[in-house]
Amino acid sequence: MPKVIRARKRTLSTVKPVQLSLLDLIAERRLGAEQTEALRGLLAAKTPSTTWRGLTIMPPGSLLDRAVSLFERTTDFPLELPAFMVLHIMAAYLLDRGVEIEVAGTRLKPDLWSTLLAPSGAGKTKTASVLARVMPVRLFPETTTSARFIEELAAHNRGLWLQDEWGQFLRRIETQSYAEEMREYLLRAHDGKPLARRTAKGSIEVEEPALVILGTTVFETFTTIVSAESMLDGFMQRFGIVIGEADPARPPHRFPIYRVEEAGNLAPLQAAWETIAALPLHSLYTVTPEAEAEFEAGFRHHFEQHHAIPASFFRRVMWRVFKYAAIYHVLLGKDDARIDAEDVGWAMRVAVLHLTDARRLLDGYNLSKLEAVIVKAEVFQAKIGHRPSKRELISGVRDIQNNVMAEFVLEVMTPLPGANDNTGLADDKAAA
Repeated sequence: MPKVIRARKRTLSTVKPVQLSLLDLIAERRLGAEQTEALRGLLAAKTPSTTWRGLTIMPPGSLLDRAVSLFERTTDFPLELPAFMVLHIMAAYLLDRGVEIEVAGTRLKPDLWSTLLAPSGAGKTKTASVLARVMPVRLFPETTTSARFIEELAAHNRGLWLQDEWGQFLRRIETQSYAEEMREYLLRAHDGKPLARRTAKGSIEVEEPALVILGTTVFETFTTIVSAESMLDGFMQRFGIVIGEADPARPPHRFPIYRVEEAGNLAPLQAAWETIAALPLHSLYTVTPEAEAEFEAGFRHHFEQHHAIPASFFRRVMWRVFKYAAIYHVLLGKDDARIDAEDVGWAMRVAVLHLTDARRLLDGYNLSKLEAVIVKAEVFQAKIGHRPSKRELISGVRDIQNNVMAEFVLEVMTPLPGANDNTGLADDKAAA
């Protein structure tokens, strides 16, 4: 009788599989290309700081520091609001008193222009009214038409223009005929060129126009109001970008009543402002060679860090460093007329904040998606070993769907080392 072989009952092993560490996985080449890239991304993703990013731009004990600290204790407002309002009020204070800055033979006015994006109901009006009580400066009235603008400029030149709903204002000057001259007036004012206009009552002339502008608007709607073309043209590049966000550590329920104006709260600000007002000002502040060297080193370093920002945009932002440096010189209580490396160092931090926020705003126009397409095109180029034609790009990169897109990508993508830029042109001409 044949022997019956019975199947043994299988039992689950109690031995757990060995869990390899990341070091083991890397050493044994167990990670695929996608996993390796994901790991790199995780390594690059640092835990966000629990402190406000603007602490780096505030000299301890200064008027700027005191103002931000007050709003931090008593409101849930984004702290970029008081910080940049103080900086722009200081700019207007210097501008109204005829202060100029000289660097490498060029003279600048402290005429800062900025766009501050913040959530709706973030306290923009309240912040402005509180600080205006402490730091009285010449104010330029809000205006909507070209005729009214030049009339107000003649009466309030060298003032501070705090304009709410700034995005709507920008759209008006781009699309409405009654405001179409405003763009040209603003460009001329930025460059300090004379302005003139004939009216029924006679002619209006402003010989040396200059303004400090801080336009505030809602971040969530800005990219739908102002086009990408406008953001990248020379006009919008004259504005520094600041994004203010609600602080998770200061939720609204902590502040049922805003106590920013209670007795005693404004006294430290008032004392700091009186100290600044008593400081002798100079008509001309000169940037020292040491300060120029500080700027040049920072320029080179941050250009590498922010290479995705358009070069013209980057240069305009960085040039504002000297205007901010004059402000910090006074904020720090210095009574001489030499802008030093310390002043430039503080100002450089503000410029970096502008660059970071400009990049973030540009990402809202799908810049990141475009960059991803360009990277894919460069990977495809490396794979085929030569500069691709438009036809090859369209067939090889899914997101490039037509000749126009292919041509643009070819213009901006990095060529292969030693590659001939004419590679593929004959194929494109034949396909045309």
